[in-house]
Amino acid sequence: MSVVPAEIAGIGSTALKLRVATGFDPMKSGVGPEEYFVLSRIDGSQTLREVLLATGLPLERAIQIVQRLRAIGALLLPGEAAAPATASTPTPVRPAVPQTPRTLTPMPPTRPSTANIAISRTLTPMRRPASGTGTDEPTAADRILDTTLPNLTAQERAVLAEVVELDDGDRRKILAVARLLGGNDPYEILGVPHGADKKALKRAYFRLSKDIHPDRYYGKKLGSFGPRLEMVFEAVRRAYATLTEGGARASSQHPTVRDTSADQPQTPQEYAAELYERACALEVGGDALEAMKLFAAALRVDPQPRYLRRAATCALAAKQPKTALEYAKKAQSDAPDDPSSARLLAMAFRAAGKLADAEEVLVMAMAMKSENDVLLGELRNDLAEVRRLLTNG
Repeated sequence: MSVVPAEIAGIGSTALKLRVATGFDPMKSGVGPEEYFVLSRIDGSQTLREVLLATGLPLERAIQIVQRLRAIGALLLPGEAAAPATASTPTPVRPAVPQTPRTLTPMPPTRPSTANIAISRTLTPMRRPASGTGTDEPTAADRILDTTLPNLTAQERAVLAEVVELDDGDRRKILAVARLLGGNDPYEILGVPHGADKKALKRAYFRLSKDIHPDRYYGKKLGSFGPRLEMVFEAVRRAYATLTEGGARASSQHPTVRDTSADQPQTPQEYAAELYERACALEVGGDALEAMKLFAAALRVDPQPRYLRRAATCALAAKQPKTALEYAKKAQSDAPDDPSSARLLAMAFRAAGKLADAEEVLVMAMAMKSENDVLLGELRNDLAEVRRLLTNG
C-alpha cells in the first residue's frame, strides 16, 4: 500500500476526525508503546488520513494499529458518545478472580494541560526495604520529579531566563528530567524502583512520554529547550527499551552496577528514522521549511523510497519544486512500477512548470497495474488537468 485509502474497514472514511473515548484506559487494555504513540496523535482536530501520515510508521502498520484501537474501544467516530462493542474486542481473562463491572476512570486528553501533571511534584526517593526483608516491590508511587531544582547551576539559571514559549512549569519539568540523565540508570530515568515489573515500567513510560514528547511543543519557540526535549525523550525511550528488552533482569540483580546498554550508539538507520519522524511531525505542524532540513538529513544517512516520497511531498508544500523534483525522480527510479511514485513525479514536474513531462509520466502511470481505484481516479483527474493547462497555455 503506497497511498492512504479513502476508507478503512471497521472505521470508515479517512477524512473523519476521530477522538479518544473518554475513560479509555490504555494500561488495562494492553496497549503497547507503538499503539500508544498512535493514540496520542489522535485529538479530534486532525483527520485520520493526517494521523496516519504523521506517525512516520509504515502505512499498513499504522492502519492496523488504528483498527485495533477502534476494536478495543479506544476511538470514537464523530457524533459517537461511546465506542460500540464489537466481536473483535478482546476481553481480559482473569482466572480464579470473580468478574466485577469495571469502573472507567476519565483519561486526560491527548494533549494534556501543563498544570497539575503527575510528574510535576516534588521528588521523594522510594523507600527500599531493609536488608533481609526481601526484594523491592514496585508500587504505584513512582518517583516524582523535583521541579524546585535545588542548587541551580549557572547554565540552568540562564536557560530558565530564556525568552521562549514555555511556562515556568514546563521549563522546570524538562530540566528536572535532564538532571536524571547523568547517572544513566534506566530505572532512575523512568522514576521507578529497581526490580519494577513490566506494568510499572509501562505506566511510567506512558506518563513521561505523554508529558515530555517533543510533539507537544511543535510550532513553539523553544530556544535551547528544543534540543533538551529531544535528548530527554530519547533517553526515556531508551531506558524503557533497555528494561523491557532483556535489561531489566540484569539491572535488578545488580542494582548498583551502571547499565551501559543505553550507551550503545544508534545505528545510522535508527538515526535516520528518528530524523524522519521528527520531520513528519514538523510538516504536519505546518513548518514545512524546518521539516525539509530534517528530511534532507535523514536522506543523507538512509535514502530509502518511503523517506524520498515524503520529502518530495513536503518540498511541494514548501514551494520548492526543484528539490521536490530531485526527490521524486529518485523515489520513482527506486520503484519504477509504483503508480503512486509516478504520480508524485508528475506533480513535481507540474510544479516546476514542465507540463509535457508531467503528461508523459501520468500516461505511463495509467498503464501500470494497480488495484487502487482511488489512485486511478486521481491519476485520471491529474492527467485531465495537465492536458487542460497544456491546451490553454
